[in-house]
Amino acid sequence: MNQCFKIKHGTNYDKKVKKHFTKKPLWKNVMVRVGALLDENVTQMAIHATELWVNTDEMNKVENKKLFNKDGKLKNNSKRAKEILENYKKIVSDEGLADFEDLRLINFTYGVMRLQGQKLESFVTSENDIFYKADFNLEDRAKGLVEPITEIEYEEKYLEELKKNQ
Repeated sequence: MNQCFKIKHGTNYDKKVKKHFTKKPLWKNVMVRVGALLDENVTQMAIHATELWVNTDEMNKVENKKLFNKDGKLKNNSKRAKEILENYKKIVSDEGLADFEDLRLINFTYGVMRLQGQKLESFVTSENDIFYKADFNLEDRAKGLVEPITEIEYEEKYLEELKKNQ
């Protein structure tokens, strides 16, 4: 049987989630600035404040490709790579993202997650609230950081958000 929940307002978890969604759009600026730094068109980049990861398949310049591992992580074995990393960290800091936390890490930290074999669905509202549907008691696991709602409330909010996005 499914159980539905929504994020409880005013908790530290709620504040961190709101901060995440407020700051996440700023990563587009970082991507543009990294592209300018490398003189490449960068459209795919990992959101990580201290390490630079890009999709090297997008790169045209051989000298840039040599700066990254096959998985896209910037190497640290050359003077140029170290300069790029320092510039990247400055860009991240300038954009106010040095303390950015990814939502997956926030959820893990606060216990808002599923275990193997369990199902957890969620959606984010336009107000950056998160609604959950689970086949287990998420309220117990998250130690009260979410509050139970009915499946009807969950579905109504989901439909309301769909209408807003059309």
